[in-house]
Amino acid sequence: MKTPWGEHLNTDMPLAEYPRLMLQRGSFTCLNGWWEYQITSEKDPFSEKNWKKILVPFALGTELSGTKEILQPGQVLWYRHSFAYQPTTDRTILNFEAVDQCCRVWVNGVEAGAHEGGYAPFSFDISGMIKEKNEILVRVTDDSDQGIYAYGKQKLVHGGIWYRPMSGIYQTVWLEDLPAHAVEDLKITPDFDHSRVYLRMVGTFTQAVITVFADGELVHRGITSGKDYTIPLESVHPWSPEDPFLYQLYIQTEDETIKSYFAMRKFSSGRDSHGKIRFLLNGKPAFISGVLDQGYTPDGWMTYPSEDMMCYELTKLKEMGFNMVRKHIKVECRRWYSLCDQLGLLVMQDMPSGGGPYSFWLTGILPTLGIRRVHDNQYAKFGRADEASRKAYYLELDQMLDTLYNYPCIFAWVPFNEGWGQFDSCAASEYIRDYDSTRLIDSASGWHDQGVGDFNSRHCYFYRFHEPKEDGRIALLSEFGGLMYLEYGHSEVDSLHGLYRKYRNKLKLNEAVFRLYEKNVLRNIPKGLSGCVFTQVADVEEECNGLFTADRRVIKIDARRMRKMNQRCIRSVK
Repeated sequence: MKTPWGEHLNTDMPLAEYPRLMLQRGSFTCLNGWWEYQITSEKDPFSEKNWKKILVPFALGTELSGTKEILQPGQVLWYRHSFAYQPTTDRTILNFEAVDQCCRVWVNGVEAGAHEGGYAPFSFDISGMIKEKNEILVRVTDDSDQGIYAYGKQKLVHGGIWYRPMSGIYQTVWLEDLPAHAVEDLKITPDFDHSRVYLRMVGTFTQAVITVFADGELVHRGITSGKDYTIPLESVHPWSPEDPFLYQLYIQTEDETIKSYFAMRKFSSGRDSHGKIRFLLNGKPAFISGVLDQGYTPDGWMTYPSEDMMCYELTKLKEMGFNMVRKHIKVECRRWYSLCDQLGLLVMQDMPSGGGPYSFWLTGILPTLGIRRVHDNQYAKFGRADEASRKAYYLELDQMLDTLYNYPCIFAWVPFNEGWGQFDSCAASEYIRDYDSTRLIDSASGWHDQGVGDFNSRHCYFYRFHEPKEDGRIALLSEFGGLMYLEYGHSEVDSLHGLYRKYRNKLKLNEAVFRLYEKNVLRNIPKGLSGCVFTQVADVEEECNGLFTADRRVIKIDARRMRKMNQRCIRSVK
């Protein structure tokens, strides 16, 4: 099954946009397109005779990749790609936006480096290897849910809420040239209360000119010989979903000018005029009306076929009145977050889950029976008995935090969901807080909450939601809904499965959805409920509970009525 964007895919150069708008320079060469691949056992080298075609950046086994194979534990996925390039005297950097799960890379027979983890961009300096005619060789292994790394919702034995696995390169591969005096990395921290922005730069430059524009007007210019710099602003234009205002930032060194952006916003908690604990945006109470977003498509799987599709989906969510998306158990490509910055959508970002196998009794049955807090220092019960798995969690957590730190739209981190691979969540939350004190933390979404973090976060699918007893944290209905309706011919199954409530027509589905909002959301807002997250954006395999069908051709919910409902929720908090 293909989406409209998959049907009109540019196979010569898919997803050819510049991947990193937070640090954009003039040098960019996209290497997406037709590569070669083959699968061997872990002990065997690749064969010169067994190469087949694969379309990068779509993962092995996805429809848009042109392949049907699934990589198994103990196997190796090899990639090969030849390309022409004109080397300069600058350094050449080879960038991978994401490879699932672990890989080693060679350029012209010389090893460039290796990377662990399937959800983060990484780069290698290939200056001494690049020539006019080049060959990249990539070796990938992926143990899916059988190894120590995060795998999210993918499982080798899948069904229900667990999805088929994918492996290999699944985001853009690209080259850039760095001059002798370059900005190699950038960390941006807005200080809303003091009308300042703190820059921390990494690079080989000896001085930099910092220039900031607000809606085309120059608001700051300064020069520094250091790597830390403070931008004072005489007046602040706040960022919000209603007014997603972005400042344009330029950093000019001796040899280059890089372009970036930032926003002035503050996320916190506090009491409203009625004494209820609320989420505060820029110091003012705000209701979070969100939707769960897993980011899967039937043709590209964990890779959107185009930026136009991402923009269409996010714009439609805004038109339906949502002001937040929860990026669920996945890290998206970096341009997706920039779109949320531009459109004005708050993002609650999950850490992809790992560990296992999970106890269905612990993660599914006990919470339904009301036993929602089991101590998470019991590693074996939560699927984290392997110390290597716990160390891998922090390796990939660091990668996620580093990659996404600058994006203004992200207001909260979610280290664990429903006990999947959860361990020592108090320590993990403290670790995140130490790294990033500007955002909130939903320490354990759903259940097995250890009483820390900024949210009292509950999932409610099978019973009426009741406002939890106040404990000084923001009350969040972080998942609800899940109501299933199958639009035949537009999803990946031909019958409904699973435990969620099922409906035979869209009219009954719509009535049930809005009845849920009335009973579970609106009636609890005066009691202190400060946000909700509806499940979900789109159908995924057997989970036909999306606002959109899997192919995104049909919206199953009355969009105007959804907008009015979201407006009622948002306006209830002042």
